[in-house]
Amino acid sequence: MFLRIWLGLLSICLLLSLFTRHDVLFFFTTLLGLGSLASLVSSRHCLYGITYKRRLRDERVFPGEETLLSVEVTNAKPLPLAWLLIRDQFPEGLALHSGTLESTEQQEAPTRILTSLLSMRWYERVTRTYPIRADRRGVYSFGPTTITSGDIFGFRRQSTDLEERSTLLVYPKIVPVSGLAMRFEKPAGEEKAERRVVEDPLRTATVREYVPGDSIRHIHWKNTARANQLQTKVFDPSASHVLALFADMQTVHNPYGMVSEYLEMVISASASVAIAGLDQRYAVGLYANGGPRDARHWTIVPPGRSAGQATEILDALAPLFGFRLIPLHHLLRRSMPILPFGSTVVTITALATEELYAALLSLQDAGHPVVLLTVGDEKPQVPPMFTNYHLGGRDAWRHLEALELA
Repeated sequence: MFLRIWLGLLSICLLLSLFTRHDVLFFFTTLLGLGSLASLVSSRHCLYGITYKRRLRDERVFPGEETLLSVEVTNAKPLPLAWLLIRDQFPEGLALHSGTLESTEQQEAPTRILTSLLSMRWYERVTRTYPIRADRRGVYSFGPTTITSGDIFGFRRQSTDLEERSTLLVYPKIVPVSGLAMRFEKPAGEEKAERRVVEDPLRTATVREYVPGDSIRHIHWKNTARANQLQTKVFDPSASHVLALFADMQTVHNPYGMVSEYLEMVISASASVAIAGLDQRYAVGLYANGGPRDARHWTIVPPGRSAGQATEILDALAPLFGFRLIPLHHLLRRSMPILPFGSTVVTITALATEELYAALLSLQDAGHPVVLLTVGDEKPQVPPMFTNYHLGGRDAWRHLEALELA
């Protein structure tokens, strides 16, 4: 409507200038007409040939590390742009060292927008780089992006939304296991050897006479009947050393509540023990009774010691959310049949309950050495049959969080 009125006024002025032979009016009307034509063409085609790319130098970082966010804008047409506004959604929890961030309310939640305003020549490419820093574990998503441009006068504009997103994964903080007040070389309390050699029931070596203390399950009944004396099996040692980590996402008795410091301590301890175990040539697996936000199944990373096992475990720990999908003692019992025989079970929890003790005792009776790592402001009373290390609570996590590692 406005365009029709404007073109009608220009036509009237042009006819009037021709009828009156008024040179100044004719020149002024022609100038306005050319400007209006340029405005119309630029506003209609301003976003044609515009491409926007967002890149992260690193897709995975540790807390405290810096990385670079690069945005590349290309104007692939012979028409210059007087102005181009880019508004890219920037995640909460990341620090931006340069650039402009706007805070907006979107769907009743605060949102930060990284804004870039620039002018572009024809066939020009512009790249801007922003240093960013992540201080906390989590998954950070960039985008979507809104690109707006228009005519030189700002009368008409066009916008387009780009749904492409980029994700930055911030790993849990990893500290030496000495910082967790535990000894990793003998995680289950063994004193005779740095690596416990377990017996594999699938590899029978020989049979000998029964002596008090032998397991009743290992009696060789055929030889017992033949010799008329109790005989027991002797097994070859297993060649595998497996560390099964069980991380509890529930930090308070109410499954809908959470103590964030306890949760971060559990996850950081899980990551630290996993990395230490892989360094000691253990096959390490991860079992967590929760998952990322809105997940419908708990987290399982089967034991392994390949080159990519550390990355797989850290990728699984980084997005964990403080909501349990299954009680930890149920997860322990469900996992018992699939654990390799003799696996050392390291359980990390802020809720040491009677049900948990019963599940751990069942694992211990099945031939799995058990280590219980507890988290909390107060140390629980753990039965003496379990090797226990108390990692501390809120103050301990704040100390680890502030710890700068080389």
